[in-house]
Amino acid sequence: MADLTGRRLGDYQILRRLGAGGMADVYAARQLALQRDVALKILRAESNPKPDDQRRFRREAQAAAQLNHPAIVQVYDIGEIESSHFIAQELIDGKNLNQRLDEVGVLSTEDAVDVLTQVAAALQVAHAAGITHRDIKPENIMRAVDGTIKVTDFGLARMLTSPDASTANLTQAGLTLGTPRYMSPEQIQGHAVDCRSDLYSLGVTMYHLLTGNPPFDADEPLALAVKHLHDTPAPINRQRGRDDLPDWLTSIVMTCLQKAPEDRFQSANELVDTIAASVGDASMLSPVSRGGLSSATVTLQRATDAAKQQRIQRRKRQWQTTFVVTAGLLAGFGLSTRVQTRSVAAVFSRQAVERMESIELQYLTAISQNRIDAWQAVKSYFPLDDAGDDLQTRVEYHHKASLQLARLYVEQKRFDRAKEQLNSLRDSSVSRSHRCLAMVLQYQIAVATRDEPNVRQFKQKIRQTLAELKADNPAAYEMIREVVPMPQQAALGWL
Repeated sequence: MADLTGRRLGDYQILRRLGAGGMADVYAARQLALQRDVALKILRAESNPKPDDQRRFRREAQAAAQLNHPAIVQVYDIGEIESSHFIAQELIDGKNLNQRLDEVGVLSTEDAVDVLTQVAAALQVAHAAGITHRDIKPENIMRAVDGTIKVTDFGLARMLTSPDASTANLTQAGLTLGTPRYMSPEQIQGHAVDCRSDLYSLGVTMYHLLTGNPPFDADEPLALAVKHLHDTPAPINRQRGRDDLPDWLTSIVMTCLQKAPEDRFQSANELVDTIAASVGDASMLSPVSRGGLSSATVTLQRATDAAKQQRIQRRKRQWQTTFVVTAGLLAGFGLSTRVQTRSVAAVFSRQAVERMESIELQYLTAISQNRIDAWQAVKSYFPLDDAGDDLQTRVEYHHKASLQLARLYVEQKRFDRAKEQLNSLRDSSVSRSHRCLAMVLQYQIAVATRDEPNVRQFKQKIRQTLAELKADNPAAYEMIREVVPMPQQAALGWL
């Protein structure tokens, strides 16, 4: 479509071109009758829009016009002039978050909480009106110069409460609507979507803004779709390259990224309430964010015992089907980093650790909760002197649990307790992979306590063990490289 800058379209004087979307060009324009600046979105004529495209374009305005929230771009007008379909909406003086990511880099904790809070509050309003956005991504989130976050582009919104039957399925293939990099598994498969699909896309968006890269990427849309359906995102702090985010924030993002909708937050209300329960200092939020949370109540306490039991049973079934894969990853030094929790409720829970049916499930429960008592339960509930025929399995999981306990003690600077766990991993019966990871933790303790002789000693031992593994067990070598954070690898001279 030719650049319309300088032309007049009905009551709108077009000032400059701002950009382009999937089927429309966007201009800054002046609405002459009301003397206000607007963003004018014009459906491209050369795209030969079909009636469905025109209905979808009009539905964008109808959906957004129903919503009234500071974090939602306001729609002023919709119409057709000189065969051009247009939407006039609020003009935001600012840039979208993808542009800001390119210019400024990844979000700080404060900015991330602000973005997450405002977008969640906007979705709360939209979902209450029966509208799913279906295309949440950094490009569709603007930050105004005053810091306000604005969600835009409801062109893919599905009007769940509309009696118009044509809204039931605006497309026959899930991949034709939305952006594959940010789409939920159910949307990729063409299944019906609801508010939880928006929360998945928000999780992908936040992961991207916190790490600089989306959780999944591929050159081909089909390969990307397969990753959304089957792959597990790398831990956020590892991708970010530094461990500076609060546990609850990374847990919230990873909860949004759960494959099954029932394992995510069940509503934007629940997400907003969880943020409210998690943020100890409201001063880190913008005024808009504080306002969005002021009416929130803590829904972590709402779940009934029956609902909790259902989630436990579902989790058991899922773990039983995925255990074969999980067990092959040397179980856990990297898998149980803080961002791998299955629910934010587990992070805040301090109830007694439930005894599971097997040591395998007990270990995965500990991954979910990532607490000292949960890791201790792996060994105390399944002692070696009562192992029977599965002694080797229990020994293996005891070693893994010892590593995880040592890691948590190191994080808490309880070095004596960490050394107790690590001393149990010196025996020659312990696999070289586990001994190497134990030495990494011992190296960390030596650095933290400024024990220079042991710093040099463990660095040398780790390099020697890695060389041996690289020669005769490449898979174990790559696993260790995968789970040890990049800064530690650099300090140890691996890079």
